[in-house]
Amino acid sequence: MKRGIRILAALLVMLLFVAGCAGGSTEKKPAEQQQGQPEKPKTIKIACSFPLSGSSAELGQRTLRGITLAVEEINAAGGINGKKIEIVSMDDRADPKEAANVANLLAANAEILAVIGHNNSSCTLAAAPIYNKAGLPNLSPDSSSPKITDAGPYTFRVRNSDAYTASFNIQKMWDAGHRKIGILYENNDFGRGGLDVGVKTLKEIGPGPTATEAFMLGETKDFSTAITNFKKAGVEAVYLVGDYTEIALFCKQAHQMDYNPSVWGGTGAFNPAIATLVGKDAEGIVGSSVFYTTDQRPEVQEYVKKFLERYKSEGITQCDAFSPNGYDSLRIIAEAIKKNGESREGINKYMTTLKDFPGVIGNITFDENGDVKIPLKLFVIKNGEFVPWEVGQK
Repeated sequence: MKRGIRILAALLVMLLFVAGCAGGSTEKKPAEQQQGQPEKPKTIKIACSFPLSGSSAELGQRTLRGITLAVEEINAAGGINGKKIEIVSMDDRADPKEAANVANLLAANAEILAVIGHNNSSCTLAAAPIYNKAGLPNLSPDSSSPKITDAGPYTFRVRNSDAYTASFNIQKMWDAGHRKIGILYENNDFGRGGLDVGVKTLKEIGPGPTATEAFMLGETKDFSTAITNFKKAGVEAVYLVGDYTEIALFCKQAHQMDYNPSVWGGTGAFNPAIATLVGKDAEGIVGSSVFYTTDQRPEVQEYVKKFLERYKSEGITQCDAFSPNGYDSLRIIAEAIKKNGESREGINKYMTTLKDFPGVIGNITFDENGDVKIPLKLFVIKNGEFVPWEVGQK
């Protein structure tokens, strides 16, 4: 009997101890955690992926400056629905394999609502299948390969396709009286896309290109073979589908070899860094762009003023043509979140129907393939500066 009483007392003590452990804590937990749900993010996370190191790093840095400016403006005004935007910045090194690695990391992170990237067409094409499979909206600020048109319903870009850019520049070269046209191109998706469109356009208006030569982005430093072949073929004007570094090197080496063709480029040629790299050898290079600082639209003049003020401490005295694309990309995604909420699907739905967004680069409308077509303008380098230019103008 006594033993039974002792056992009963022991059980009673244990029950009181367990009850005390379960109810003794005075710490209050969020409702979401009490129900077994994860705590909602305190910031709105938007990722970006560009070449922030390597030979194309300058382009990535320029794009990131535009994004940063837009984020700071929005956050200073209170953010989106009281939440601040947080940028998750990744370096794809202009390498398609690294771009795919980055895409896998971002796609798997449920807090990432959208991606601004990539710059290089090959990187965008490598990452797009991953983003599309995950339903993660991705907006490229600077990829122009025609192949991106078919990259998927979650892939958009604010850069014109070379289906437009290359044909525009080749036609302008022809209108300027050039008949023996050579094409020098990056041997990647971007360069080959520009080559294909250039060849097609030249065959439509004339006999086709006089000669074509390829080079490797970030690897080719010696253009003497291409220069020799162009000279032998009698090429009088070169359409160079490449970035600013290669355009600058080609011009410098061509002049050293006593070869002085008219050099034309797409968006890669409209870059102040070219004149910085090669000085007088940049004189006369023709480039095209949707953005130019002399554009009197209020959006442009306000952007130039804000950009130069923001980055003057870094020694930046010129507004480039790449940062506005990053700036507009961030603003588009921010507006999508304001309109449709914090979800990947909501952002994608907004961009799918986007029409006449008042961007710094122009009115932005995405077609059924996520492409834009923004009017281009020609520029020529004179005394180290870009000057608006038209065919027939002295």
